Amino acid sequence: MTAIDAAPPGRWAFLYPWCRVLRHKLNLEGQTAENSARWEYHSVEVRLPHAPDKADVHALRRIREALDLLARVALVDNAAWRVLLQQQCRVARDEDDQPLDSEFRPRFRFVFNEKFLEPGALSPAAVCKEFFLTTHTQRASDDYMEARRALTEVEASLGRDVDVETPVPFELQFELMTLPDDTLETHLRDLNAVLGVLQAQQRREIGAGGLLPLELESIRLDIGGVTMSWSLTQRLTSLLTSGLPFSLFAFSLKKPTEENYEGMREYVGRFLRTVCGQAPRDGHFVDAKQGGVKMLSVGCHDCDEWQFAALCSAIGSASVTKRLALYGVYSRSDTAEVRRWKWQWLAYALFRTSTDSSVQRALITAHHLTHEVTLAIAVAIHSNSPPATVSAEIVRDESLLNLDAWRHDTSGYFVKDTELKLLDPTQGGNGGSASILLEEDSWLHIVNDDDDDNFNVVVPGFGIARVDKFCATQVERRQHQTTDTASCGLKALNLGLGYHSGDDGGEVFADFLQLIGSRLQSLGLYAMGSYPISMASIGQACPQLTDLVIQDMELSNPSAFCLDVERSHCKLKCLRLVNAFSSNDQITRFAQTIATSSSHMAQHLTELGISGSEASCRLDETNVQTFLSMLQTNHKLTYVSLGMNVELQTLHDENFRRHHGEPLPIVKDKLPTVNKLAFLSAVRGRQQATTELDDGVLTHILGFAANCATRAVRIHYDD
Repeated sequence: MTAIDAAPPGRWAFLYPWCRVLRHKLNLEGQTAENSARWEYHSVEVRLPHAPDKADVHALRRIREALDLLARVALVDNAAWRVLLQQQCRVARDEDDQPLDSEFRPRFRFVFNEKFLEPGALSPAAVCKEFFLTTHTQRASDDYMEARRALTEVEASLGRDVDVETPVPFELQFELMTLPDDTLETHLRDLNAVLGVLQAQQRREIGAGGLLPLELESIRLDIGGVTMSWSLTQRLTSLLTSGLPFSLFAFSLKKPTEENYEGMREYVGRFLRTVCGQAPRDGHFVDAKQGGVKMLSVGCHDCDEWQFAALCSAIGSASVTKRLALYGVYSRSDTAEVRRWKWQWLAYALFRTSTDSSVQRALITAHHLTHEVTLAIAVAIHSNSPPATVSAEIVRDESLLNLDAWRHDTSGYFVKDTELKLLDPTQGGNGGSASILLEEDSWLHIVNDDDDDNFNVVVPGFGIARVDKFCATQVERRQHQTTDTASCGLKALNLGLGYHSGDDGGEVFADFLQLIGSRLQSLGLYAMGSYPISMASIGQACPQLTDLVIQDMELSNPSAFCLDVERSHCKLKCLRLVNAFSSNDQITRFAQTIATSSSHMAQHLTELGISGSEASCRLDETNVQTFLSMLQTNHKLTYVSLGMNVELQTLHDENFRRHHGEPLPIVKDKLPTVNKLAFLSAVRGRQQATTELDDGVLTHILGFAANCATRAVRIHYDD
């Protein structure tokens, strides 16, 4: 909203040559904050040169020095750094063209994409070594030292200086897709070696050659589709359990051939246990701090049934993974039986009440829901067990009456080297020829004990296996293995639903939410086709909900949206509605509701996003005027994002700009306790003098001393 004033040319002109060094190498990266509707710029993406003649050590050193100078400007004069990025480095803004007009701390993401994999290009490991290790030991250039002297003068004139030990956070992103397995293994080996040295170097030293230290925050790795083998499993296990700070790992599993089918089950199982935080090392399971990845992005497009069961069994007992994204779970070739079976495995992994999984946030792109699917999900959740096989049998409503009688809450204790025969979900539950030996004494969830001689147990990373009952040294009902049960279970779900052509979509989806929504605090719904649902149904199914996104999903009674929120137990703090309303009158009533301080929604809502399109309803003049009036009376909204056409934006830009950056009478960050105690000690003294201030006065003083929030208003074009 607010235009950035151009930096005085005379003050920063000495940096213009350095900005030219970075042209065509930088991009702005933005993201929506977690549990928020607030979109914000997150980092500056850096694409280092990959051609040998442009990536020599001197060229890389100059890029490193240019980034260092810009980071110093950001710490001294943040507005100037933002101007230099856009006007001199010519960094393009995000595709949504959001203005860079807020505080933006220096943070870099170095991206190594497919260009580094082309013939003749330097590998990601080679460039990393030169940029982060070799340049680290070089003497600073004369040009850089001259620029530093000029910058010191500017710092003095502004009355500020940069702490030489201030670290600049950075991320590494490696995109190693579409590679032959042997080539991928080579890249993984080289990266493991270079990144290990880099991490060790950062532990020993602060800076290099007068440069601000770069602090490795996280690593993002995408390896694309892979066919697991023994050697690839070893490479990935070594890398992912090395102690490096992996924040994202993306992969997809390819179907095995008949020749490698048996071996792949073991390789896939060990690989999945690794990425979820259960990899064995030296005969022992890796501690959560040593293995696993916090966020997994998994493509399931080419994943067959046993791989999907193995994946879900690993997710259901993950100890490290917090965020999960599943793409292509359901293919058009899936039969109705396979779709129900997959939903049941997902329900077991993510939605059951007695889970120890560390996964708290999930994104799933899914096929359409049907009544038969919701019944199958209900069976998996209430029976606390996944399906052993893909069955053509359809669950009937009356079957749900006896679920408590066949709920599976027992586990068996099995010692190391116990043989487990892996079941093939496509072969009627018969044990196949594939078998594994337990690597460690383990408690395994028993999901079928009807057989006189055998148990069916869930083996994380492998799916369901059959084991001799006499191998269980103990069998007992076990509660959550973690001490903090509040930390277990899914708290946030983003669900993309496929096309639904029937007229029962709303009813089916309401039933689905009743099954999985009781613990959800954040819900994002993205749909195609007919899934009309009311806010009353959402509120009833998800009483703990604080964040809600509805996009391209029809509200069955949009006129009653606000009333439904008022009547629910939800305390919505964040709300984003895209193509949710069908008339401008509905939007006007919504704005009027949150303008009323006595309304339940206005008391809790702090972030709001509203936009539409030709397919639904766009904001009109009356809507805009109502939102402007709302901003006059609502003092709780810290973030407002509105989509409108160009004419309305041009007409009302100045009016909205008046509200951007305005202070709000709510505390954003409370004063730390140590500061409060210091203040009270100074005021009252150690003996609490009789002249001490009244407690009520002190409360007001400490309240004013807190960091209060300011409002951000964003206006964007509707597509």
